[in-house]
Amino acid sequence: MAEVRPFKGFRFRLRRPDDLGRFIAPPYDMLDGAMIDDLYKKDDCNIVRITQNKPRHDDHTNADRHARAASVLSSWVEKGILQRDEEPSVYIYEQRFTDDRCLEKKEVVRTGVVVLVKLADFAEKIVLPHEATLSGPKQDRYELLDACRTHTEQVFGLLDDDGRFHAMVRGMVNDHPDGCFTDSDGVAHSLFRCSDRTSIEALIALAGGRTVLIADGHHRYETGLNFYRDHHRPEYAYIMITLVSTADPGLLIRPFHRLVRRAGRSVDMHAEIAEYFTLEDHGDADAKTIYRFIASEDRRELLFLDGAKGRLYGCTLNDNGEQFLSSTMPERSMLWKRLPVSMINVIVINTIMGLPLDGRVLHDVIDYVNNIPAGIERCMGNGDFHGGFFIRPATIATVGAVVAAGERMPQKSTNFYPKIYSGLVLYRMDPA
Repeated sequence: MAEVRPFKGFRFRLRRPDDLGRFIAPPYDMLDGAMIDDLYKKDDCNIVRITQNKPRHDDHTNADRHARAASVLSSWVEKGILQRDEEPSVYIYEQRFTDDRCLEKKEVVRTGVVVLVKLADFAEKIVLPHEATLSGPKQDRYELLDACRTHTEQVFGLLDDDGRFHAMVRGMVNDHPDGCFTDSDGVAHSLFRCSDRTSIEALIALAGGRTVLIADGHHRYETGLNFYRDHHRPEYAYIMITLVSTADPGLLIRPFHRLVRRAGRSVDMHAEIAEYFTLEDHGDADAKTIYRFIASEDRRELLFLDGAKGRLYGCTLNDNGEQFLSSTMPERSMLWKRLPVSMINVIVINTIMGLPLDGRVLHDVIDYVNNIPAGIERCMGNGDFHGGFFIRPATIATVGAVVAAGERMPQKSTNFYPKIYSGLVLYRMDPA
């Protein structure tokens, strides 16, 4: 099954551990133009200059900015800004943050270990995807990997575990991180390097024979796999992954709530939804009601905020809705079609609004939100939205069941929080 090994990572040279905050950045696909500008200003050696090098007016192609990133990366290594660890190591990555999915907030800890994992085709069922990918981002990341020959960001992988792997990783944490910082969301990140051969061998032995489910970084993984297929050099056969145990109590998934814009044909959304769902009035829009729904385990699949009425309605699939799902999209399993996200896409967007389920429509018509009070305010603001659908977070068990059935989760089904930051450690495939 999964083949795991340590590596001699390249890390930023720090005067003190909390200097790490100068150099790190959120993953490339979480950055907009303003964030990139801010990170450029933060430090001349911030990793964003590699992961999202800014285009220039004299660039002929997108690959030009990646060639510039490769030049910057080489200069950092030559100047000792990035230094290679002398011994094969694994890197323990701890994140302390607040679980804000319920009214009663609580502090939690998620702990992963940064290692190399041998690339495997998805058909081998060693590394498993749960989301579909797009060609554009893969082409962009391929150009960067080709220019730098370095994995500058990590894939976030979930290791199937009964708790022993998690306990071993937690045992490698100490009171003296090699690097630490707190991000703008208040998440405290700490990195610990372990080069003890006995500990590493025990960790690798425990990880062996297990599967890895990709939580985040599908484009990066597929890019690494395609690059290896194209070049077939042994040093390209591995990719840098942060492995987190499925038994980690800090492994949380946030839901992406959906605000639906007025688009397509004119509809009475409340009346149309009632054709497929039994609606239960839960009163005026209130964040506490939504939080209670998310924490509950009753029969209601969705909570609908009617933007026109300003009221919340619990939605339970009725007989007509069940029959509709059974008859539509025969290529999909009922497990997949009964996912709350699938029901919103198939019933609301495709059937009621008459819009195709392509990436552009789902991006333009749906606004994805995590902040419940902000979502309520936007829904009832200026009439731009039919309303909002609030859903419970997907569980690891549900994601695993969909993947085991040979399917992938719909777009924006999972929001693993917090994100794995870039710049903690790099894997240079051609260190010379």
